[in-house]
Amino acid sequence: MASLRPLLLLAAIFLSQAFATSPIVSSRAGIYQGRYLAEFNQDVYLGIKFAPKPVRFAPAEMIPDTPNETFDATQYGIDCKGYGSDTNLLVAQGWTNIGEDCLHLNIVKPVTNETHLPILLWIYGGGWQQGSTSDPRYNMSYIVAQSVVIGKPIIGISINYRMAAFGFISSKEIDETGNQNLGLRDQRLAMEWVNKHISAFGGDPDKVTIWGESAGAYSVGDHIVAFNGTNDGLFRAAIMESGGVVGPPLNGSDWYQHMYDNLVTSVNCTGASDTLQCLRDVPFETIAPFGYTGEEWFHSMDTSFVSRPGQVSLTTGKFAKIPIILGTNTDEGFGVGGVNTDEQAINQLVHSKRWVVNEEQAQRLLELYPNDPNLGSPYGWGNRTWPDNGLQWKRYQSIAADLCMFAPRRLLAESMSRFEKKVYSYRWDAPKFNNTPTAIGINHFSEIPFTFGNTEQTITPLGNSTENIELSHLVNRMWASFVYDLDPNGHGVPGVAEWPQYRKHVSNFVFRKDESYVEKDDDRAEGVAYINTLVR
Repeated sequence: MASLRPLLLLAAIFLSQAFATSPIVSSRAGIYQGRYLAEFNQDVYLGIKFAPKPVRFAPAEMIPDTPNETFDATQYGIDCKGYGSDTNLLVAQGWTNIGEDCLHLNIVKPVTNETHLPILLWIYGGGWQQGSTSDPRYNMSYIVAQSVVIGKPIIGISINYRMAAFGFISSKEIDETGNQNLGLRDQRLAMEWVNKHISAFGGDPDKVTIWGESAGAYSVGDHIVAFNGTNDGLFRAAIMESGGVVGPPLNGSDWYQHMYDNLVTSVNCTGASDTLQCLRDVPFETIAPFGYTGEEWFHSMDTSFVSRPGQVSLTTGKFAKIPIILGTNTDEGFGVGGVNTDEQAINQLVHSKRWVVNEEQAQRLLELYPNDPNLGSPYGWGNRTWPDNGLQWKRYQSIAADLCMFAPRRLLAESMSRFEKKVYSYRWDAPKFNNTPTAIGINHFSEIPFTFGNTEQTITPLGNSTENIELSHLVNRMWASFVYDLDPNGHGVPGVAEWPQYRKHVSNFVFRKDESYVEKDDDRAEGVAYINTLVR
């Protein structure tokens, strides 16, 4: 034992020296010892709890202030339970651990003497079924580094939230407690923590831009319309990639009741007098496998947070009037394969959870989107078809993309522009680096490797070609410039077209590897206009 003492002493000295050289922030919330990243010249504070372990199927609460307590903020915290290939891969590769005590956030800050830095707050996507802040594809060091390059330093923050049944459970039993949309409420609570404490880290709580992709962007849209557009100063702007205010249907608890009942049965709570309490009491290991079983838990209609369809909020002006960047990828519909006839197309449109249209509306959509391969998605492939995917695959993909992505993007751009001039719309037209010969078009998630710019991660790699790196730097700097002063044009990259405000020029900035440009936003005008009349 005596021989170990020098080693233990050396270890203690090394540890104390490491902490001595680590960044330390003292705040009302606590004292946080972070990590210095020399390769980026950044201080990072990881795994900061903004809420204690939440009661299952109940709203989280702000973690109490403990100004004299010291926290190790050098490692990511536990991630929330997710379901899907992304979660499985991250767990298998040792990137993350999963549990219910998962409401953490991470702060990435450039080393600078400047204070009151603007904030870019990331909300991950994943269909509200999976996602995590420890995912290396969402490493914010690269975009923060580019903000410094252009002289507009920002702070990056990423937040966790509960997903699938743990975050979006809905039923009459849940309605009685008023605890719907818990995942969205987790996000809101994280914003409240940032508003309260970020000044201690050198950030400006009045200059927060919330940013999301896919379900993260739809979450951002929900925050824009939540509480009739009252955002309590939690954010001043938003960036929405492939999502927004209208998209996944806002069903009520009646839609989800059978899913709740199946969950009750799966964990042997059927005979309980209070099934909700029984679900709370069963061990995490028992209920975790059943939080998603093939049917998706989406955001749902409630009485306060999301109290009406997004289309109604936009057409009645009940939303936060803020500067926004929003856009979609050229070919990112979620249409299924195997649609060969009009009857099959109508059946899919009427009965799929994603669309919520009736038979008359579905018939009208088929009239507006004829089965002409030259007009269908993926766009730009001419008359080429893929019969193995369905004889009407391109037609159905076009309808699906416009229902879910393209038409809602145009409606939000038009609606916000009536009140706010700083609205910037885009179309992403650059494929992912790892597209295989079977990958068709510019599909969902194509822009993420570019917007984060992480050249090291290999899950969805950016690649190291000059054109990929240059496009990544451009979009990084545009996003950072927008966060800093609400204008994406202050990026400092020569020879790039000016991105016009949507109100002045109804147009999209088209991101391409060869040369980005500006186009009129008038594609499929009649079909998109009809879709945007549908209440959903």
